Amino acid sequence: MTHIIQQNKYLSFGLGKTAAFRIDSSKETHSHIPVEEKGSSKIAKWGEDNLYPERYMKEMKKNGASRTSHRFNRAAHYGQGFKLWRQDSTDDGKENRKVVPISSVKEISDFFKQNKMHRVFTEVIADLEMWSLGWPEYILSNDFNRIVSVRRFQTYKMRYETINPKTGLIENCYYAHKWNSGLNQDSPFVQKTAVIDSYCSAEQVKEYCKAKKIHKFFMPIYYPLIDEIYYPEPEQHSVFLNGWMTVVNQIPEFKKNYSEKELNVKYMVYISEEYFLKMYQDDWENFTPTRKQEIRQELTNKIDEHLSGNKNAGKSIQSVVFKDENGDWVKGIEVVPLKDGNTSEGKGLLDSSAGNSEIMSAWGVDPNLMGVGIPGGKINGSSGSDKREAFSIVNSLFKTKREISLEMWRLLRDYNEWPEDLEGDFAITELTTLDANPTGSQQKF
Repeated sequence: MTHIIQQNKYLSFGLGKTAAFRIDSSKETHSHIPVEEKGSSKIAKWGEDNLYPERYMKEMKKNGASRTSHRFNRAAHYGQGFKLWRQDSTDDGKENRKVVPISSVKEISDFFKQNKMHRVFTEVIADLEMWSLGWPEYILSNDFNRIVSVRRFQTYKMRYETINPKTGLIENCYYAHKWNSGLNQDSPFVQKTAVIDSYCSAEQVKEYCKAKKIHKFFMPIYYPLIDEIYYPEPEQHSVFLNGWMTVVNQIPEFKKNYSEKELNVKYMVYISEEYFLKMYQDDWENFTPTRKQEIRQELTNKIDEHLSGNKNAGKSIQSVVFKDENGDWVKGIEVVPLKDGNTSEGKGLLDSSAGNSEIMSAWGVDPNLMGVGIPGGKINGSSGSDKREAFSIVNSLFKTKREISLEMWRLLRDYNEWPEDLEGDFAITELTTLDANPTGSQQKF
């Protein structure tokens, strides 16, 4: 994007995390960042091979703790869904939020139905919780005065254009259903669309789109960036980058191989040669070697059958005890339980437990809320009151995240000139005790 002339004032629009700057007749300020060279390609690579999302998802899809944490966070973010409210005050001056049914405002109700806004919100939230970046696309009416459509494009499939070195701005983005390291902006499989800075007001967006004849644009929303230029680096991705997720993902394969190759023997059975001499007397010496082996095998099979299976648990074995030729007492058959000296399997379980705790911590999910005990702590988590407190903390922390996802609503409201005193929010569930509320929960903003 370039510039809009507006009453002798020049406004520069671009992605807020890059180098948007403002110039007027009385003051000049600049904020620049280094421009990353990408050769002839105008696509800002996501990872060295432009396939970071693909590599991350391949590993993440194998990890139950990570996928479940993502499900938890997106559900906690969306809460009980988008609600409209209007702020009022009580007679004593306290703040009072009054819920406004969406159905009571026809223009908003029609827009939400036509665009399935409940789905748009849930999908963009899913991307925000996965990538800290969401891509809502807006389509304008022919006269540019209304946003008539909004939909979500998967963050996984989106790429920024590299910064324009002349303006210091990101001006466009690219969409491809399937990226590969060699795909560029000239491919027929790549769609190019204008990007507008999320810091721009609805009025500025409208004027710019009219001036540039833009009927379709993206306004990315993203959680605060620290030192990134193009793509956020979410906290939960640290366990992918440092290897914890890979370690945990390898444990099931290790256990499978261990189970298949392990010598699964519980008892050592000693059978004295004197046993056969005493049992068969003189006949034993007359048996052929083949017959003797058959007798030994038959006895072994009977002992195995006797000791194996749940039905035989607790059974005993009776055997003769006799004196040998030296006068010493000899056990005809002796069964000795074997001790499992291999601790590798148990160590794998401990590694898995510690790894899952690391993963959930990176996602910001309290393991107790997921029914997972912290290693070294109580099994299956804490009490109900601890879970309620943990869930209240989650809802409090998600306030800053909801401020970002609500940028979509604010743009729609202001651009389409819906009542400006209408606010939007995602209603949350507050867990209570049954004596306070028979349902065990209540909704609030």
